[in-house]
Amino acid sequence: MKKANKVAFRFAIVTALLWTTVTGGLPPQKASAAVYTYNQTTVDDVAGTTTITNGALKIVYNKSNGLADYYWSNAKKAGGMYSEFATTATSKSKDYTSHTFSTADVATFTDGFGTGTRITFVNTASGKADIRQNYYIYDGKPFFLTDTQVVSGSAISSNYMAPLKSDSGATSINSSANKRALNVPFDNDKWVRYDAKSANSSSVSYEAFSTYDNDSRNGLVLGSISHDVWKTGIWYYGTSNNVTELQVYGGVANSNTRDVDAHGKITGTSLWSPKIFVGYYADWRTGMEEYGRANATQNGAMSWSGGVPFGWNSWGSVQTNLNYNNAVATSNWIKNNIQNNNFSNNNTVYINLDSYWDNLSDTELTNYVNTVHANGQKAGIYWAPFVYWGDDMNLAVEGSSYKYGDIVLKKFNGTRWDKSLDGAYPVDPTHPGSKQRINYFIDKFKAKGFDYIKLDFLTHGSLEGIHYDSAVNTGIQAYNQGMTYVRDRIAGSMFISLSIAPLFPSQYGHARRISCDVYGDLNGDVSTEYLLNSLSYGWWQNGTVYKYTDPDHMVLKSNIEEARSRVNSGVIAGTVFLNGNDVTNSSQQAIVSQLLTNNAVNQVARLGKAFKAVEGNTGTAAADAFVLQDGSTYYMALFNFSTGANKNMSVNLSRAGLNGSQTYTVTDLWTGATTTAQGNLSFTLLPYQSKLVKLN
Repeated sequence: MKKANKVAFRFAIVTALLWTTVTGGLPPQKASAAVYTYNQTTVDDVAGTTTITNGALKIVYNKSNGLADYYWSNAKKAGGMYSEFATTATSKSKDYTSHTFSTADVATFTDGFGTGTRITFVNTASGKADIRQNYYIYDGKPFFLTDTQVVSGSAISSNYMAPLKSDSGATSINSSANKRALNVPFDNDKWVRYDAKSANSSSVSYEAFSTYDNDSRNGLVLGSISHDVWKTGIWYYGTSNNVTELQVYGGVANSNTRDVDAHGKITGTSLWSPKIFVGYYADWRTGMEEYGRANATQNGAMSWSGGVPFGWNSWGSVQTNLNYNNAVATSNWIKNNIQNNNFSNNNTVYINLDSYWDNLSDTELTNYVNTVHANGQKAGIYWAPFVYWGDDMNLAVEGSSYKYGDIVLKKFNGTRWDKSLDGAYPVDPTHPGSKQRINYFIDKFKAKGFDYIKLDFLTHGSLEGIHYDSAVNTGIQAYNQGMTYVRDRIAGSMFISLSIAPLFPSQYGHARRISCDVYGDLNGDVSTEYLLNSLSYGWWQNGTVYKYTDPDHMVLKSNIEEARSRVNSGVIAGTVFLNGNDVTNSSQQAIVSQLLTNNAVNQVARLGKAFKAVEGNTGTAAADAFVLQDGSTYYMALFNFSTGANKNMSVNLSRAGLNGSQTYTVTDLWTGATTTAQGNLSFTLLPYQSKLVKLN
């Protein structure tokens, strides 16, 4: 080997070793003067633009104006994107004087998403903090992640960081007039609904958002996958059948997040925005499911191998009248009448005490758990760790030397929060007295042998305010600290179901109620239809961020079709399959026995899978047709929400994801009756009526 070649060879080896040490990957392979390859990502850097592609998507960054456009299949689907943040004034990356790309700011890595490449654009201006826009591109993935870092020479404070903003041309799906903008609620309190609005609207969605064409189902999906610091809002404005302005930002705090104060500020010389998922899909529903999985990958999700919980919950009908006698009588009746008649899963039934369990004495609680276990069942309990229902601020906190006046959350003006949110004072999750209270109750529940816990009114723990821990500056930081403490204190001893709670962060429960309280009515705020609105647009949480989505206790009314529709809604929603009737009342026993012991129906509930709405253009209403594919078998559920008129329904099988030319055997899971269907599935539904069928 010639000397010159030896030098070049040694230089290449040293360069490769240095690059591997710094970035964790191989150096870029320079294909030409301005083209670099990192893993399967190519960066084409020329004077005016930098183009990034991994074969599935393309990002074109204009270094003259600091704006980025996003392409899938070589078609621009989103554009005009820049970043901004606010201190005493708002700084926009597009207004900065310099927008640069450098190979020195590229890093390769491997994480839970796969093999990735981080590419950073640096925006600088005299007298301003640098804005670093990071894109995380993964080999073979149709989505990318992005966040923004603000770097300053001295400490700055901000309660607003927008990694993505576009003032015009934000999205361009296709030419259809049937575009939608999905508004996702921050939590599930106050019977809030999902809203698939017309794209020609303006609103704020929370944490997640999709704009899509309901005809073709093509759609853009984006949302936060980091939930450690920020509450993320997605504001949009739409006109001409597209979302034309878009603002994805950390720092939302308003009545929909249940806040009265502004979002808390973070301080430092390096501030990070939330990390945002962005993807375009032929079917936006596929994108929402991938978004859910991305959150589970980023933050983790609680695993559970015990199957869908079947059982009973006291709040459905017994409510404040709960006592030892009716709790034990319920356990006995279920054992003797339905537990060995198909109403169980893995030979397990849960008997769960809800609020007012403290009507039972300490001895009665012990005897109750022992009775439930003797009946071959598991015992459930209820608690709300972040609220105080009383008014005596001098009352001693259980298990603590602190008083309740010490642990109630304070507003930024130094006054205590009031009881305006759900009639309870919010408790500061970071206060040592709050943690001692958690120890007291959780240790009590564990000592008595409870197997299941429903945690309620958790949004109170995420409110903005002054927290005891001075390192905690935002409500979500406090919520993470409090929920981590609760989860770790339970230490795997109980199934955890979150009731009223923020959608994110999600890694603290095996299940979360997909909606607020639901009883037995077909329509209204607490109804089957209300629940199915949440399923229509929130099904994607099931099996991704939560093992199960919880459709709440099934209260079965005397109208048989109304009651059957309530059961069908519980079957298809995810599920935690709990009855809510007072089964010590003889008038309610027959319908419970009739509707909760059909093994063909219950077997679908045992799958623990959420059905998917066939259509996504119902606004705040529920869809009326849902489908689930389980291997080679399909299930469909159809609903008539009218209480006074028949409904002729015909579902196009191709539209529902089946083979439109195939002939299917259709089995009514309630009656066992069979028919056939090809092309369309058609039924006439009576008032209140629903159908649950299997197609083979």
